[in-house]
Amino acid sequence: MKSKKIMKWITVSMSTALLLSSGAVIVNATGNSQLNGNTSKESRIDLEAVKNQIPTAFVPGAILNYNAEQEPIITYDTSAADHAGDTKGILRSLQAYEEVPDINGRAAEDEFFKAVAESVKDLPVTDLGYDLPEPSPGTVVIYGSDGHINRVYVDESIASIQAAAAADIPSSSVPYPGRLPAGTYTYGSGQTVIISAGAVTGEGRFTVFRAGVGGSGTVGSSGKTLGAGDIATKRQIDNAIHGTPITARALDTNISKTVYKNDIGSLPDAVMDNYFWGWNNVQFGYTYSDTLSFPGRYYYQF
Repeated sequence: MKSKKIMKWITVSMSTALLLSSGAVIVNATGNSQLNGNTSKESRIDLEAVKNQIPTAFVPGAILNYNAEQEPIITYDTSAADHAGDTKGILRSLQAYEEVPDINGRAAEDEFFKAVAESVKDLPVTDLGYDLPEPSPGTVVIYGSDGHINRVYVDESIASIQAAAAADIPSSSVPYPGRLPAGTYTYGSGQTVIISAGAVTGEGRFTVFRAGVGGSGTVGSSGKTLGAGDIATKRQIDNAIHGTPITARALDTNISKTVYKNDIGSLPDAVMDNYFWGWNNVQFGYTYSDTLSFPGRYYYQF
């Protein structure tokens, strides 16, 4: 039996400033946030600025919808708070799901990452930025439990088909199968993918997706019906052979797993997107929610 998620939704329009019970944060359209020591513990969002530019960081668990008049409407999924800053609580729950932190294997993995980075130290470092579209009617932005972008898509019930296609950013994909030339690629809020002569490493954020949420479907770019353990890589950088086994580690929990590349995505601020693993199950030490995000890294050799 599926357990039901308990969510609290807060809806805000242009005529209202959003007040949430958290540390006082003023979020602007460039995604910068300023912490305020005020004991009132209010958060204020400048919706007029948000109307003109998608914030790169926002309230954790927020879902930002631009309506037909391009006014930002915000709904907030409080289940994001279940995954914020509770590493000890996550680790306490691992035994029940037979997920064991891989402490011993991490040291060797650290050395492998260092060796790959060393092998490309004289090659170019390319910053790909965020690849975010300008807001338009129907644009939807889902923010993860860490406040960074999990997904950007277009609600076709609001936007025209032409507008939805135009907002599909980025438009470029590495031809299948293949990847960009050897070197270091950075983007988003510090995501890094390194390609060497025989390996790919990625370090930054892991995000999640499931069919019916964020414009996602059931079938991946591989043609496979996706299931737990299937993942998407960033299509601008790496389009490995379908079914490629990838070693992935959640850095907070030290859970290391083998996952399989069976999809690609835009991943504006993540190195890996993990397909839904079930409401009652745990993967990487985390229970699933649609706004879950956590620090991670991956690698594979070719």
